[in-house]
Amino acid sequence: MRLPSYVVPTPAPPGPRAVAASIGPIAARALRAGATGSVRAVFERCFYLDLDSGWACIGPEELGAGPLNLACARWPAGSLRAHLRCGDVAQIDAATLFAGHVAISLGDAAPWLPERVGHWDKASLSRGLAATDEAVRALAPRDGLALLSGEDGCCRAALLSTLEAPLAHLDQVLAAPRAVEPPPIDVKRIAPLLGLGPGLTPSGDDYLGGLLVALSLVGRSGVRDHLWQALHPLAIARTTAISRAHLAAAAEGLGSAALHAALGAILSGTTQRIAVACARLAGVGHTSGWDALAGALSVLRAVPRAT
Repeated sequence: MRLPSYVVPTPAPPGPRAVAASIGPIAARALRAGATGSVRAVFERCFYLDLDSGWACIGPEELGAGPLNLACARWPAGSLRAHLRCGDVAQIDAATLFAGHVAISLGDAAPWLPERVGHWDKASLSRGLAATDEAVRALAPRDGLALLSGEDGCCRAALLSTLEAPLAHLDQVLAAPRAVEPPPIDVKRIAPLLGLGPGLTPSGDDYLGGLLVALSLVGRSGVRDHLWQALHPLAIARTTAISRAHLAAAAEGLGSAALHAALGAILSGTTQRIAVACARLAGVGHTSGWDALAGALSVLRAVPRAT
């Protein structure tokens, strides 16, 4: 039966409410007062927002810290798909995020930034890389680009032919002396890495993201910026919007907390922390953590050659 025009339908029942616990710097920019946008991806335990002020990934505290992440307490049990769907309107009003049937209080969110890497030198880095080789051999999955982090030739021999040219050119770029900075970049040779692999953040993108973060940590932000300027126009056509948001964060030197913890331990040669730090990377996406580590290690291995 058609309702009379003056009858207002009963609104949908309110959904779960959560409380923000920590917020990364990119998420903090996006989740500003008055921002509006929409839900762009929904998973069992987290979701992505595309707001007029940027991207954010929202989930429980187990999501972990990261530049795009808003990690929340009192997270709803069960699947988020019962409360959210792609296309739902999202907005920030009175320090509260409303998305679909979910409401999240933002007022108590603690800002997150990666810890600064302490003193490191070639000797500490050498110790860290040796310990990382052992950890990767023991822990790395058999898919993604994780096995690129090993130095033995068998892994490279198994690469798809599409990877050989971009990785060889990146190796040349990273090995260029600091006096030749920024080194020449043939972006067409690197382009096949963009969007390589399945998922919202493909393995090739994660590799490049780890590489950009590591360039920041070893004091080569000039190379990082030069590389991102070359890649950014191509990324618009070759990969997903969510992956571009993570790559843009990496171009500011920002990756997941798990990646920063691993790289800090490797650079400082704190060998007792490396196996645990690498194991935690396994919890970042399907292979995203490992793929980012592989890209970062390509930078760290080049440090002795570039100095």
